[in-house]
Amino acid sequence: MPQLHALLIAINEYAPTSGVRNLTGCLNDLAAMQALLLKHYAHLQPNIRPLTNAYATREGVISAFREHLTGPQIKKDDLVLFYYSGHGSYGPTAPEFAYNNPLKQDETMVCYDSRLPGKQDLSDKERGALLAEIPKGAQVLFIIDSCHAASSLRNHKAAAIELGASRFQPGQTIPRTLESYLLADGENIYLKQKQTGQKIAVPERPFVLLAACAETELAMETKDQRGVFSKYLLEVLENAGTDYTYEELMQRVFFLVNKISQKQHPSLETFQAQRRQVFLSKVIRPNFIKNTATYENGHWRLNCGAIHGMPTDPEKLKGVKIQLFDSHKPQADPDHEVAVKSVFSTYSLLNFDQEPRDFFWAAVDFSIALPVALGGDEKGKKAIQNLLAYKGAKKNWQLVDSDAAANYAIHMEKGKASIVLTSSGQTLYGPKEDVLDINDALNRIARWEQVLAFANPTSKIQNGLKVEFCEEPKDNSILIPYPKQQLSFVLSKTPQGAIDTLWYHLRARNTAAQPLHVALLYLSPGYGIEVHYMRRILPPNSDWVKLDEVSRELELGNKAKSLERFLVLYSTSAFEEFQYEQAALDDSSGRDLVRKSLAGDDWATQLFEVELESE
Repeated sequence: MPQLHALLIAINEYAPTSGVRNLTGCLNDLAAMQALLLKHYAHLQPNIRPLTNAYATREGVISAFREHLTGPQIKKDDLVLFYYSGHGSYGPTAPEFAYNNPLKQDETMVCYDSRLPGKQDLSDKERGALLAEIPKGAQVLFIIDSCHAASSLRNHKAAAIELGASRFQPGQTIPRTLESYLLADGENIYLKQKQTGQKIAVPERPFVLLAACAETELAMETKDQRGVFSKYLLEVLENAGTDYTYEELMQRVFFLVNKISQKQHPSLETFQAQRRQVFLSKVIRPNFIKNTATYENGHWRLNCGAIHGMPTDPEKLKGVKIQLFDSHKPQADPDHEVAVKSVFSTYSLLNFDQEPRDFFWAAVDFSIALPVALGGDEKGKKAIQNLLAYKGAKKNWQLVDSDAAANYAIHMEKGKASIVLTSSGQTLYGPKEDVLDINDALNRIARWEQVLAFANPTSKIQNGLKVEFCEEPKDNSILIPYPKQQLSFVLSKTPQGAIDTLWYHLRARNTAAQPLHVALLYLSPGYGIEVHYMRRILPPNSDWVKLDEVSRELELGNKAKSLERFLVLYSTSAFEEFQYEQAALDDSSGRDLVRKSLAGDDWATQLFEVELESE
């Protein structure tokens, strides 16, 4: 039986001479979190360590993390929870990290003694290093209820009747050096990376992060002495059960928080972890719901718009189906099937007259008509015809008369079906006995093709974002930017005879006069879609920022040639980037701002194609 190990940190009172403003709700948040874990997760034998106020010094937090969450007591399949309620801040990052942030800053936790002479906040780079020390095989969940704010958003106007102070402390001004990231009783891994000629990067380790707000926003407290985010997160878990997935949980919390604090947007981040995983569990829910419908300003509004593939043509829009599910029973049959009446850049309005209520989960069927040819024996063709007549299967493809009219074909032989690329005869998927597997794979191909073709020819912001593909030399010398969007690289062989890899990143710079929301998708050759850069706001006239969460490299593996595709999406409005994600064919397995005006509502894309081949 896996065990839960939880380190809960809360700071209401900071060192008296530190100049840091005290808070009122953090200890209450910790008490509520501890009570929830003991009540609903007793079966995990929770091993909880609270750390509060004067005990939560910088060195105290680091030591407690290492002692409680990284020791030999952490076994495979155990759950590790790090919870922080207190001030969040920022400060100038070391030059070696500046490439990955347009504001060139660290996001930080303000510890009890962080602002005393000679002390530092605990930065995101140091939390990343600690995270990497957690034994492999354990599942890691971070919950952070603090500000991740930049100065441009400090003029937050909240609903004064509901809210108290923010959990924001002005940032430190002394620039950090790479040497300053030394952790208590541990080595400086970044300095070691530099000394040994490695890429200077935060260590990678699977995790889930539930954050109170975006990195440029404030996290607020309520007047009844609670953190807004913690209050609603724990209320949802307490009152609606604990079987929500991380994605479902955060969609609900987002809706509740946004009702009283419209400039605080709780966010979910995952790295090599499943968003559809049930909270503090190994259970994975089927990934059939990605949207929500909420009642706003007299309309039911779906957080899916033209930037997600919703057609704007009235005739094509007739084929789109929206299924609405009770928000308390996401696995039940749909309660309603409705149509879309109008489409905007990042959301759509539904033709639905239900009385105002909480919200609905929504499943969107774009009805993409991917042309597919059919070949093979008569018995197999009959199975496909039966599939097309089966109303229970969602089908985003249609049969055409000849291979010339289709890029893909289904080939049937002895009761087994395969999907073939007609141009080369290459088998992409199969053979499979179950034609429903073939149907699912064709649906994924159809969605992949749709996303690949995303474009907004009427966009006025098309030239407002400058994007470059950059090669990163392996000797850590100056990177090589390529302004072209179609590129080719010949990969040489290493001294050991293996085909080398290509270190790279894409970078962007906002040259427009308004903020832009930017995301980066990777469309893999295996028809998977991954979010490589979660939607972030780039300020006007920003510096270059690296469009990726981690260091990346491209490789050929056992292939002679490969075509890699990257799609940069950007908008004047917020959009939910994880609606695009899907597993590759060989895989085993809404956060729209409330807007008072549609003026300037716009979106655009840029597609980069990188061809690799061996010498």
